[in-house]
Amino acid sequence: MNKKEGQKGFTLLEIILAMTIISLAVVPISMSLGRSLQIGGGGDTAAKSYHLARAKMEEFLAKDFDIMADANGTAILGENQVWRVNVSDFDGDGDSNTDPDLKHIYVKAGDQELETLRFRIQ
Repeated sequence: MNKKEGQKGFTLLEIILAMTIISLAVVPISMSLGRSLQIGGGGDTAAKSYHLARAKMEEFLAKDFDIMADANGTAILGENQVWRVNVSDFDGDGDSNTDPDLKHIYVKAGDQELETLRFRIQ
């Protein structure tokens, strides 16, 4: 098609070509944005798991030394978070003789793991 002098605008072929080029660029960009949103959403779950693990650790550290024992359960923090606490006498030198005044506390909530030692205060 020839444009007559003084006629302004785009031809149908130019518009189709421009739309094709734009669509080829937009599709990969939108796919990468969707992927980054999926990846970024995992941080929220990890933060919730960490805070639950920290709360359970503090709860067990506040208990009386002689009644601390293993426990597990599920907490609802927007989604079900499974947690587990293991309490055991600590064997620091590996000789199978545990110290009755020292306990090892291990907490797992979601994919977060924390552990510490607690001494008996006399």
